[in-house]
Amino acid sequence: MTNTAANLAPERRPARAARALHRLLPTAYCLLLLAGCQENTAVSHGRSTALDAQNLVEVTDDMTAKLLADPEVRSAMAARGRLKVVIKPVENRMTGEVLPNGARHSFINRLRTNLQERAADHFAWVVNRDTWHAVRAAELDPGPDPDRVQPEFALTARFSSITDESSRRRSAYYLCAYSLTDLNSGQTIWTAAYDIKKSAVKGFLD
Repeated sequence: MTNTAANLAPERRPARAARALHRLLPTAYCLLLLAGCQENTAVSHGRSTALDAQNLVEVTDDMTAKLLADPEVRSAMAARGRLKVVIKPVENRMTGEVLPNGARHSFINRLRTNLQERAADHFAWVVNRDTWHAVRAAELDPGPDPDRVQPEFALTARFSSITDESSRRRSAYYLCAYSLTDLNSGQTIWTAAYDIKKSAVKGFLD
């Protein structure tokens, strides 16, 4: 009897192992499927082709350094003292991307803040004309219209893009161009650009 059990044991062990493996296969399959879904989901990796807060910091920091180091800008500072500058929101020339109004202002306002912090003696920031009239009309009684300080320069930005999209991937190239223009002569005394390239794998449910 002992010999019979010993003889049957090698045959039963592979059978039990096969049954255990069969029970584990559905669980293993589900785990692999979930892992595959997470791997292909842009959200799980935080990947996106949209401009974000990190781009805001990188672009404006780079433009600050380039503008302050530009020889023609420094020459204008030496000749005129504090430059009277008005700023305008970013002009959106991008294709397929939406630049919200808040972002249009942020990408120029942060540059102004940087310049004010690092070179306050060289810039006088003039309120946009329409904004100035709107604030006066809301806050002051009607009366003589005092002379407004006339800006000498306009600090502007224009963002453009090229996008490429397929069923599996989306890529975007951004050109963020900034300019400082003499309002009297129309001459652009400084211009610089920052390139951004982004790509993202589309999510499993896209």
